[in-house]
Amino acid sequence: MFAAGDRVVYPLHGGAIVKEIQAREQNGERVEYYILQMLFESMTVALPVSSAEKLGLRTIGDEGTLTTIKAVLQENPDVQAVKSISWNRRFQLYMDKIKSGSVVEVAKIFKLLTLLERNKKISVGERRLLHSTKQILQSEVMLIRNIDAQNASNWLEECCQ
Repeated sequence: MFAAGDRVVYPLHGGAIVKEIQAREQNGERVEYYILQMLFESMTVALPVSSAEKLGLRTIGDEGTLTTIKAVLQENPDVQAVKSISWNRRFQLYMDKIKSGSVVEVAKIFKLLTLLERNKKISVGERRLLHSTKQILQSEVMLIRNIDAQNASNWLEECCQ
């Protein structure tokens, strides 16, 4: 169980800070929620405590996590193999990987989409996914290193070189 002030990652949105644990009435029963303050877009998310694990809420990583992210971002994935898969299928595969909560999978998607974008103009959907994966990684870097968004973005860009 997390406590107020804990730094966590919510798979679809990235890094967050648990603001509080709030009890609410739902169908006559008391249900506890984590109130998460997301690092981007001034968004607050209420997540049932009982569903947190199933939804992939996890503790923020550490320097070892950053080492892993850096290693993944320095790999060169097979872009041609990915292009042979239809966009709809790729999108579904990407979303499944993001929902898994695995920072390695998110880093792989970010790297792949970054390479695709460098080589040609990518679709609006791919650009949105690139932006989302970047924010997820960026927010985790921000919380681990206690740095701002720009410095985290710079670190990610350096890792992709």
